[in-house]
Amino acid sequence: MGDTENKEQNVTSATSEEILAEIRNLTKKKLFWQKIGTCCIAAIAVIVLVTMVIVIPQLEATLNHINDTAIKAQDSLNEANTMITSITEASENFDSLVAKNGEGLTNAVESMSNIDFEGLNEAIKDLQDAIGPLAAFMSKFR
Repeated sequence: MGDTENKEQNVTSATSEEILAEIRNLTKKKLFWQKIGTCCIAAIAVIVLVTMVIVIPQLEATLNHINDTAIKAQDSLNEANTMITSITEASENFDSLVAKNGEGLTNAVESMSNIDFEGLNEAIKDLQDAIGPLAAFMSKFR
Protein backbone atom coordinates (compact mmCIF):
# COMPACT_ATOMS: atom_id res chain seq x y z
CA MET A 1 0.00 0.00 0.00
CA GLY A 2 2.84 2.32 0.63
CA ASP A 3 4.03 1.91 -2.91
CA THR A 4 0.71 2.83 -4.40
CA GLU A 5 0.51 5.87 -2.23
CA ASN A 6 4.01 6.93 -3.29
CA LYS A 7 3.15 6.40 -6.92
CA GLU A 8 -0.01 8.40 -6.52
CA GLN A 9 1.91 11.19 -4.78
CA ASN A 10 4.59 11.15 -7.48
CA VAL A 11 1.97 11.20 -10.21
CA THR A 12 0.13 13.94 -8.36
CA SER A 13 3.26 15.97 -7.76
CA ALA A 14 4.39 15.42 -11.36
CA THR A 15 0.99 16.48 -12.54
CA SER A 16 1.03 19.48 -10.22
CA GLU A 17 4.47 20.48 -11.48
CA GLU A 18 3.31 20.16 -15.06
CA ILE A 19 0.20 22.19 -14.31
CA LEU A 20 2.27 24.85 -12.58
CA ALA A 21 4.72 24.91 -15.50
CA GLU A 22 1.81 25.26 -17.93
CA ILE A 23 0.26 28.04 -15.82
CA ARG A 24 3.66 29.79 -15.76
CA ASN A 25 3.98 29.49 -19.54
CA LEU A 26 0.45 30.82 -20.07
CA THR A 27 1.13 33.66 -17.66
CA LYS A 28 4.32 34.52 -19.56
CA LYS A 29 2.37 34.57 -22.83
CA LYS A 30 -0.31 36.79 -21.27
CA LEU A 31 2.38 39.09 -19.91
CA PHE A 32 4.04 39.26 -23.34
CA TRP A 33 0.76 40.20 -25.06
CA GLN A 34 -0.04 42.70 -22.29
CA LYS A 35 3.36 44.32 -22.83
CA ILE A 36 2.67 44.54 -26.58
CA GLY A 37 -0.78 46.04 -25.88
CA THR A 38 0.73 48.53 -23.43
CA CYS A 39 3.39 49.53 -25.97
CA CYS A 40 0.70 50.04 -28.63
CA ILE A 41 -1.40 52.17 -26.30
CA ALA A 42 1.70 54.18 -25.34
CA ALA A 43 2.58 54.66 -29.03
CA ILE A 44 -0.97 55.80 -29.80
CA ALA A 45 -0.86 58.19 -26.84
CA VAL A 46 2.45 59.64 -28.07
CA ILE A 47 1.08 60.02 -31.62
CA VAL A 48 -2.06 61.74 -30.29
CA LEU A 49 0.04 64.03 -28.08
CA VAL A 50 2.41 64.99 -30.92
CA THR A 51 -0.53 65.52 -33.26
CA MET A 52 -2.20 67.77 -30.70
CA VAL A 53 1.00 69.77 -30.24
CA ILE A 54 1.31 70.26 -34.00
CA VAL A 55 -2.36 70.66 -34.96
CA ILE A 56 -3.74 72.80 -32.11
CA PRO A 57 -1.66 75.93 -32.89
CA GLN A 58 -2.53 75.65 -36.58
CA LEU A 59 -6.18 75.11 -35.68
CA GLU A 60 -6.11 78.12 -33.39
CA ALA A 61 -4.58 80.28 -36.13
CA THR A 62 -7.19 79.06 -38.60
CA LEU A 63 -10.01 79.78 -36.17
CA ASN A 64 -8.64 83.27 -35.53
CA HIS A 65 -8.46 83.86 -39.30
CA ILE A 66 -12.05 82.62 -39.69
CA ASN A 67 -13.13 84.90 -36.85
CA ASP A 68 -11.41 87.91 -38.44
CA THR A 69 -13.01 87.10 -41.78
CA ALA A 70 -16.43 86.78 -40.15
CA ILE A 71 -15.98 90.18 -38.46
CA LYS A 72 -14.99 91.77 -41.79
CA ALA A 73 -17.98 90.13 -43.48
CA GLN A 74 -20.28 91.48 -40.76
CA ASP A 75 -18.83 94.97 -41.21
CA SER A 76 -19.33 94.69 -44.97
CA LEU A 77 -22.93 93.60 -44.45
CA ASN A 78 -23.52 96.55 -42.13
CA GLU A 79 -22.08 98.93 -44.73
CA ALA A 80 -24.20 97.29 -47.43
CA ASN A 81 -27.30 97.73 -45.27
CA THR A 82 -26.43 101.40 -44.79
CA MET A 83 -25.90 101.80 -48.52
CA ILE A 84 -29.20 100.08 -49.31
CA THR A 85 -30.98 102.37 -46.86
CA SER A 86 -29.40 105.41 -48.54
CA ILE A 87 -30.37 104.15 -51.99
CA THR A 88 -33.93 103.55 -50.82
CA GLU A 89 -34.14 107.07 -49.40
CA ALA A 90 -32.67 108.52 -52.61
CA SER A 91 -35.18 106.65 -54.76
CA GLU A 92 -38.02 107.87 -52.54
CA ASN A 93 -36.70 111.42 -52.89
CA PHE A 94 -36.43 110.95 -56.66
CA ASP A 95 -39.99 109.67 -56.78
CA SER A 96 -41.23 112.71 -54.86
CA LEU A 97 -39.17 115.01 -57.14
CA VAL A 98 -40.69 113.43 -60.23
CA ALA A 99 -44.15 113.66 -58.67
CA LYS A 100 -43.66 117.36 -57.80
CA ASN A 101 -42.11 118.34 -61.12
CA GLY A 102 -43.97 115.90 -63.35
CA GLU A 103 -46.68 118.37 -64.23
CA GLY A 104 -44.16 121.13 -65.05
CA LEU A 105 -42.10 118.73 -67.16
CA THR A 106 -45.23 117.65 -69.01
CA ASN A 107 -46.13 121.27 -69.72
CA ALA A 108 -42.60 122.02 -70.94
CA VAL A 109 -42.61 119.04 -73.28
CA GLU A 110 -46.03 120.04 -74.61
CA SER A 111 -44.82 123.61 -75.16
CA MET A 112 -41.77 122.33 -77.04
CA SER A 113 -43.95 120.12 -79.20
CA ASN A 114 -46.15 123.11 -80.05
CA ILE A 115 -43.20 125.13 -81.41
CA ASP A 116 -43.42 125.71 -85.16
CA PHE A 117 -39.93 124.68 -86.17
CA GLU A 118 -40.56 125.31 -89.86
CA GLY A 119 -41.68 128.88 -89.15
CA LEU A 120 -38.73 129.39 -86.84
CA ASN A 121 -36.30 128.11 -89.47
CA GLU A 122 -37.82 130.42 -92.08
CA ALA A 123 -37.58 133.41 -89.72
CA ILE A 124 -33.90 132.62 -89.09
CA LYS A 125 -33.31 132.40 -92.84
CA ASP A 126 -35.04 135.78 -93.38
CA LEU A 127 -32.94 137.31 -90.59
CA GLN A 128 -29.77 135.98 -92.23
CA ASP A 129 -30.85 137.43 -95.56
CA ALA A 130 -31.52 140.82 -93.95
CA ILE A 131 -28.38 141.03 -91.84
CA GLY A 132 -26.04 139.36 -94.32
CA PRO A 133 -25.32 142.53 -96.38
CA LEU A 134 -24.91 144.59 -93.18
CA ALA A 135 -22.37 142.07 -91.86
CA ALA A 136 -20.48 142.18 -95.17
CA PHE A 137 -20.42 145.98 -95.04
CA MET A 138 -19.15 146.02 -91.45
CA SER A 139 -16.41 143.49 -92.17
CA LYS A 140 -14.83 146.02 -94.57
CA PHE A 141 -14.08 148.34 -91.62
CA ARG A 142 -11.96 145.92 -89.77
